[in-house]
Amino acid sequence: MISDRLAAIAYMIDSNKVVFDVGSDHGLLPCFLVESNISNKVYAGDIAQGPLNNAIENIEKRGLQGKVIPVLSDGLAKANDDVDVVVISGMGYHTIKHILDSCDVSKYQYILVQSNTDVELVRQYISEHMYTIEDERIIYDGFYYQIIKFSADMHDPYSDIEIKYGPILLKKKDHIFLNYLTDKRDKLIEINKLANKPEYEQTIKEIEDII
Repeated sequence: MISDRLAAIAYMIDSNKVVFDVGSDHGLLPCFLVESNISNKVYAGDIAQGPLNNAIENIEKRGLQGKVIPVLSDGLAKANDDVDVVVISGMGYHTIKHILDSCDVSKYQYILVQSNTDVELVRQYISEHMYTIEDERIIYDGFYYQIIKFSADMHDPYSDIEIKYGPILLKKKDHIFLNYLTDKRDKLIEINKLANKPEYEQTIKEIEDII
């Protein structure tokens, strides 16, 4: 079994793509991708031997040798040329930025990013590099997680509102996104009872307008 977060990432990947999972840890996502027939070949990358050993143990236990390939790599430094899709998930923004800065994004069809912190900064990074956000999903798995699928295709910079809330999420407006906004607004209202700051008032109104 994998978490709802990892499952959501998996189902955003097109079939028959060679995937490199950065910071794969136990290799759960790569194993799931192969066992679900989403991909025939997935690299489970990790910067440290300890977590990579966990992945190797899982790969061998499931008999996925040759289909899930463990790689000791700092980010995408040792990614093979056959990689179509990259997954960078479960990390903070600054780690993700370091990985993206250290690679040629245009080599890949698209990259899936799920940051545990500063999602707005991820979109800001994408916007500043004039990349294209192809898809977005938000899920709740004990916490709200936003998954961004982007490519190196050229795109005009995104607006402040799109960077803040997500251009695709704003279009979809599914129930999880609306729940997320409602929770965010309610927390800001409670905070603002004590803080009474104009910027909080502005954000509360912004969220209510979107809802």
